[in-house]
Amino acid sequence: MDDWLALGERELVRGVDFDSPPRVFLRFLRGRARRSGLRLNGRATAGSVWVRPTLPPAQKKLREMFPERYPGWVDRWSGYVGPDDAPLRPWVGGRDQDLSYGATPVQFRKVKVGVGSDCRCGMSLEADWNSREHTDHHAAWAFGLRVPKNLDWLGDLAVVTTQSPIAWRNLAYQVARLPQKENHYDFRSWSHLGEPEETEDNVRAYLLKANGYVVGYLVAHDTDHHRPWNMVDSSEFGDADGTLRARIDLIWVADAYRRQGLGATLVQALADDFGCQVTDVSWSSPISTAGLSLARQLSPEGIWVS
Repeated sequence: MDDWLALGERELVRGVDFDSPPRVFLRFLRGRARRSGLRLNGRATAGSVWVRPTLPPAQKKLREMFPERYPGWVDRWSGYVGPDDAPLRPWVGGRDQDLSYGATPVQFRKVKVGVGSDCRCGMSLEADWNSREHTDHHAAWAFGLRVPKNLDWLGDLAVVTTQSPIAWRNLAYQVARLPQKENHYDFRSWSHLGEPEETEDNVRAYLLKANGYVVGYLVAHDTDHHRPWNMVDSSEFGDADGTLRARIDLIWVADAYRRQGLGATLVQALADDFGCQVTDVSWSSPISTAGLSLARQLSPEGIWVS
């Protein structure tokens, strides 16, 4: 191993220095070099492997700071200058040869980075970035949740009830996690994952699909407890009304698709499904800022709240 990772640019010939295929041998050498803290700078040809081991400054500093971790380690690579008649590695295609050879190492400084602790998707920016949890959640929050391959989605909008197949109810449950995280709700707005059952208030979820992803979500049920509201700040609700209406429990659209009318599309679908006008749909209270903006757009003269 010391001979293989010796100083300078060298060619190791198959059948003389090693017997395995050059690419296999190169992968092996790279792994052993990495364990020693070296960068191999290797390239495989048809019948040989070219290597030039170097010691990155960060690895050199690490071993000098913690000698007890690397007993017997000796720096043989720093400051090495090859002889004038050293062999020249031939160009064998691909990228140009190492353009960082002899370069000045990058300098690092410690600064205080003033960033918030929470991402707009609802996850913490201080989470463990070695995990993909935030990355996967943020992608789904921004672009929607990919439609499972085991579902035959025949239209743009699917209406999922508490009696729908479990695959559809599970999809609604997954989508419900996105607004839950974003708005820091205690519970998901869809939780019907047991046996199919009929609910007295006709709970259902509307899933809107675009480009192979679920990008819109509305969950609703029917109720007869409502009050009118003119949406003027600090104004009180009107007298109670006992008419049976469809009530929006939560409405959500993936970030990349917002402000494109999808929220209004979902509310219109709910009204059409119930057989009423958009202005007769009821909104759950309290209404978020985004929800209030949508409500004013659809029913500027006032809404029903419950």
